[in-house]
Amino acid sequence: MTSAYQEIPVPGFTSPTASYVDPELLYSTAGFTQKGVTLAGGQGVLSIGTVLAQKASDKKFYRYDNSGSGGLEIARGVLRRGVDTGAAGAPDQLGNIVIQGILKLELMSGADSAAITDLNARTDSVIGTFTF
Repeated sequence: MTSAYQEIPVPGFTSPTASYVDPELLYSTAGFTQKGVTLAGGQGVLSIGTVLAQKASDKKFYRYDNSGSGGLEIARGVLRRGVDTGAAGAPDQLGNIVIQGILKLELMSGADSAAITDLNARTDSVIGTFTF
């Protein structure tokens, strides 16, 4: 025997060659609030931690854009899990956004100073948190 223990094989199971672990955005569940939203189709892949804005005309959520207009310039929350919204013309998708909580700073995407102000947030680079 070459190892310190012996594994018992499970019939019909083969070990995957690659594994994917979905990262967790939450640093803590203290004061955590999320809500389900409609993400506009055709935006491509929105990664975990993407700052989102709500367009006033259709009430759907889009990637936050500080230089945008029509509501896109106001940060509303942070995407909890990555979502592929597809190419142009793709149907809308559902997703969850965090509207209050303590998040992992390294997973945040698109949080400029204006977004931090919109969300009434603060960052702590020492412990790596984004709190709002």
